[in-house]
Order: sequence, then structure tokens, then C-alpha cells
Amino acid sequence: MQFTRAIPPGPEVAPEGLYTSLNLSRQAGDDRPYIVCNFVSSADGKATANGRTAGLGGEGDREVFHLLRTQVDALLAGTETMRIERYGLPVRADRLSELRVAEGRAPQPLSVLISRSGNVPFEIPLFDDASAHVVLYAPASAVVPACVAPVTHHEIPDGDDNLAGIMRSLRRDHDVRSLLCEGGPILFNSLLREGLVDELFLTLAPTVVGGGELGITTGAPLHELQAMELVWVLECDGSLFLRYARR
Repeated sequence: MQFTRAIPPGPEVAPEGLYTSLNLSRQAGDDRPYIVCNFVSSADGKATANGRTAGLGGEGDREVFHLLRTQVDALLAGTETMRIERYGLPVRADRLSELRVAEGRAPQPLSVLISRSGNVPFEIPLFDDASAHVVLYAPASAVVPACVAPVTHHEIPDGDDNLAGIMRSLRRDHDVRSLLCEGGPILFNSLLREGLVDELFLTLAPTVVGGGELGITTGAPLHELQAMELVWVLECDGSLFLRYARR
């Protein structure tokens, strides 16, 4: 598989030549991780087809999805996203774990869940894998059942900026310097509203879904428009792979 570099122009390159050695952790501040988000969208702006993301992304998007997981200390997704997509161990292929170790990271990223209601999908495969380490932010009253995976439970911070408080906790308590958010749209929107998104990786699929599906954000509008700088545009089998950084 080869990606064509459209902006800036350049020769074709394999995905591992682009989505490794990103050095995201080096850009972290002292107070929170450097946060990147990864989404796939249809050409008409939908984040799902029939309620799932799998129908949108092709082989190139799947490779990017897994390679980005090698580049961060922690992986974050909304509880409903984890429930629908049946999340398991984040990095399953040996070559991907080896990439992480070669770049100075643990074989697996931390898996971070945030639940204001305490309704956590403990039934998903993630909690049944001893190689996983889950960091859960939920009310103090949330009951954590016996799990095969080790679970660290933090009380969710109070206040309108509780996501910022969670990011401070991840940096302080778990030395998380880089974090990848994979959705869903409500969580992504909340991160944007608190000014916590540093980069966006967006796959634009050559597919039209039509009405009835969510976009990559949903919820209250942002307080003001957030300008993003285009870092690159890649193409593979008709899909466009966009990387934006916050100005």
C-alpha cells in the first residue's frame, strides 16, 4: 500500500513512513498531554454509516487508525463509542507493539474512559484482557466490578472544564504526554469547546451516506471559530488523508 503526497507534493510513501516517529509527546506542556484526534468522514460529512464507522474507511484508513495508536501514551474514546465498536486491547499486532517499544513507549497505551453518569461498558473485551490498563474517570459512587484488566478509578472533576481537569490528572498522575481521541462526536465537541485539541487527523472517504447519521461533532456550538493549519494531504484509493494542527 502506498500513499500519494498531494500537499506538500512528493513521491509515494508507505503509511509507516508518515504515521510513525511523529514525536507527539515532545510537544506536551507541563499541565496536560498533547492531544490529537482521529476521525473518518464521508464526503457529505457523516461520521458513521448505519451507526458504525467501519463502513466508511478502507484499507488505508484502517492502517492509519492502527499506526496512530502506536504514537501516543494514552487512547481516549467515549463510552458509547467503546460500547458500539466493542473496544478491546488497543494494539494487537506484534509489529505495532514493537513500533511503540522502539520509539520508547510501553507496548500498550493506557485506555482512558470518561463517564459522568457512571454507566461504563464493563462488558466490552477491553476489560477482559490482562494486557490492558484502563484509567476510568467516573463519579466516586461508580461501582467497578472485578475485571481481568487492571482499572484505576479517579473521581471525575467538578466544573465546566472537567475535561481539562482530567487531562491535568493524566499528565500528573500517569505521566501521559500524548493522547489520541477516537471519538465520538460529543466527546470531540467537548474537547474543542475546552480548547484541548492540538491536531486533527481526518480521513475523507469517497462515499456519500445521506441523512440520518451524525457528523464528527455534535452538541453545543463552539464559543468562537477555531482556525486550523493544514499540515498535509495524502491520497490512497480515492480517500483523502488530512492532517491539521491548531494555529
